[in-house]
Amino acid sequence: MKKRTSFLTITALLLAIVCGLLFKEKVTAIDFIGTIYINLLKFMIGPIVFTSIAETIYDSSRKRGHLIVKSVLIFTVMFLATFFLTSILVLIINPAKGFTFELSDYEGALGSLSIKDIIINLFPTNLISMFQANQLFAIIFFAYLVGYCATKAEKGDAVIDVIKGFKNVLFKLLEYIMYLTPLAVFSLMSNTIAKYGAVVFEVGIKYILTAYLAGFVTIIVIMILPVWVFAKMNPFTFVKKTYKIWLITVTTCSSAATLPTTMKVCKEDLNIDKEITDIVVPLGCTIHMCGGAVSFALLGLFCSSLFGIEVNLTTYIIMIVASLLINMSAPGIPNGGVVIGATYLQLLGIPLDFIGFYSGIYKILDMLYTTLNVSGDITANVIINYSENKGK
Repeated sequence: MKKRTSFLTITALLLAIVCGLLFKEKVTAIDFIGTIYINLLKFMIGPIVFTSIAETIYDSSRKRGHLIVKSVLIFTVMFLATFFLTSILVLIINPAKGFTFELSDYEGALGSLSIKDIIINLFPTNLISMFQANQLFAIIFFAYLVGYCATKAEKGDAVIDVIKGFKNVLFKLLEYIMYLTPLAVFSLMSNTIAKYGAVVFEVGIKYILTAYLAGFVTIIVIMILPVWVFAKMNPFTFVKKTYKIWLITVTTCSSAATLPTTMKVCKEDLNIDKEITDIVVPLGCTIHMCGGAVSFALLGLFCSSLFGIEVNLTTYIIMIVASLLINMSAPGIPNGGVVIGATYLQLLGIPLDFIGFYSGIYKILDMLYTTLNVSGDITANVIINYSENKGK
């Protein structure tokens, strides 16, 4: 069903472009479908983020060992470096240049963000209002606390079992909501095309090309170069032994589906210690770093430019922190790229108007992001294996 939905979404995107150009203002009759879709995503974001993060922190807090600490540190460094490189490319290329959304009801929430306000908002006075107002920083912080405290409290596992059950129900509901994606894409994109013309399609192509250029630079600078410099492995050998993974990631768009092959390549082709691989690779498959960094950096900066929102140093730092927290702590969400992308924009106070088009092109982007995620897992595994065994 997932493949069918992806096909229908791409088809809906193409039809929306044609209908928007041909019928123009007539397509506004179905704009309510896109509005409902965006509202449903907003409705699901808070509970999904809370249950996913609480479960993830609970599971990871029960694990111990220096390998986990070292893995998280390396994944974090890779994420930050990738985010920074992608940001530079986005600023140079500026794929949103020449196109600005007109939003009469937008008040510039991103520009008004401050570190002080965020810290204060981590401690809301009312638990229900926190979810009602979608205070995502507070929800994430609360989820971290619940997940960690459940490992220390008596019968804390019972609380997590309830959260897991609730999360499963939410995921099933979200699965049904995502079936609306083709209709929502058609509704949102046909209206956007009718209003702004074919330039929207041009902007979408520039977005995809920018993502792939950032991905190519990431593979060279963040993966191949460190393996060569720090792990003393010939870069051609590294590529030759890992390219088979790329064939699977491009076709499945799933790190989990690629995991058995990733483990096999690390252990047999790259001769990495089994104990190290059994810790590093599944951890990387959970927290998804390099692909997520390209995705968040491009989405945040692109939408800021698209809606004419200025990003200063403070808001850029907030972007990095927000993306790092979401990326590491909320894995396994169905159609995760679209939902987490909406979560990220909502958290930053950026309008979600772009999400309809983003849903339409995400399959093309997901091929790249999954490939970067899995390749990053292998890179970290090679570097950690070398650092653990260089004195032996």
